[in-house]
Amino acid sequence: MATTNTRPTRARCARLSLAALCVVATTLTWNPAVARADGTSSTPLATATSQGDIAGEWPLDATHFNAQKIWELSRGAGVTVAVVDSGVDAAHPDLTGQVVPGTSLLGDDSDGRSDSSSESHGTAIAALIAGTGASDHGHGIIGLAPAAKILPVRVSTGSQVTASVLSQGIIWAADHGASIINVSLGTPNPDPLLKKAVAYAEGKDAVVVASAGNNGQTSNEVEYPAGFPGVVAVSGTDQTGAFWPTSESGPDITVGAPAAQIASASNDGQYVQAEGTSYAAGYVSAALALIRSHHPHLTAGQAIETLINSTRDHRAVPDNQLGYGEIDPLAALSAPVPGATGNPLLAARPTGSSSSAVWRWVGAGAVLLCTLAGGGLALFRRRQKSAAAGPAAYRRNDAPQGAVASKQRPTSTKAKRSAVTQQSKPQTRQPYRKAATEARGRNK
Repeated sequence: MATTNTRPTRARCARLSLAALCVVATTLTWNPAVARADGTSSTPLATATSQGDIAGEWPLDATHFNAQKIWELSRGAGVTVAVVDSGVDAAHPDLTGQVVPGTSLLGDDSDGRSDSSSESHGTAIAALIAGTGASDHGHGIIGLAPAAKILPVRVSTGSQVTASVLSQGIIWAADHGASIINVSLGTPNPDPLLKKAVAYAEGKDAVVVASAGNNGQTSNEVEYPAGFPGVVAVSGTDQTGAFWPTSESGPDITVGAPAAQIASASNDGQYVQAEGTSYAAGYVSAALALIRSHHPHLTAGQAIETLINSTRDHRAVPDNQLGYGEIDPLAALSAPVPGATGNPLLAARPTGSSSSAVWRWVGAGAVLLCTLAGGGLALFRRRQKSAAAGPAAYRRNDAPQGAVASKQRPTSTKAKRSAVTQQSKPQTRQPYRKAATEARGRNK
């Protein structure tokens, strides 16, 4: 049943600090059309036809990641994944016991274990990584690494993000035990403060995973922090394993992962189906958690090397769409341990320049967050970018859709594979209920 988006148009103005510069944000207007993916309807999904299928979570099924086989080898136990985002709803039944105390860097005295965004962005990413599937008698959302723990680091309420706060979030995560740091947001322009934060995390033996962005139809430039040296930059794939055309691309891409028609958890115990490279980054973070749990003595660089050496249709020379290929977590767990301990992504990159700073969230709901002007920064990047004129906007790189009031079973994975939607069209958030019963097995 179609529902009207009742969120009012509004404006915000804030003074932001970008590196050593004083930057003034321009007016922020809520505009779902500009956001590229904010749907206006909620449509029930058809009943699943097979109890043997992980319906609604197609990336986990036997014809894709084959999660049942993966969990015989590793479930991510002993690994902490930081979700630097809007916070995580720790009260969601599928995340109960999975979210350790984190922090909020927004001055609200929170430990990050609630989601401050109406779009449930952080919650959705966290559930893809470490959901237990415990709700609805075991039919909820289960993450790819269901024994991993989530460290929530709130850097946004869904209205604005700054380079300063995001940088603090990455550093805080690295200082508080995160082995993997998921950043499902980005900007087309580099920021020196953010670059330093990424380098700091890498120096603490943490893997930084970032989504490439969802502006592939008008620009193919990978966003930051995905574009920084050493970061695992993630593009999107669809149900067939092909490149998701809305994803941004370019020589900075490391790997691809599922981004289309993704089911996950949302606030208030509900569920959502949407798409975006935010979700792809979540799956890559989960895959790295599996690897670092299975091989606890691997360095961050060795874990990255294992990930990129085991991709599907592996490319010895990475291409601009999927880098080394789409991730294959099962193959990664069976791959030989690399000898070299350094980060293979720390190759020299030519300098680029920018005259504006723009942040986008790249996960459960592409929402225009904040616009601001920056100035004259030159940082390392494989491909030089032309200077951007005028203001740009902070926003998430995903395609979310409206509120969900109920849960119903989705179509089977086979049905979804035969009818892949066009990624250029807005997607609708939909009720969700998973039909499969998984063999949970022991933690490993």
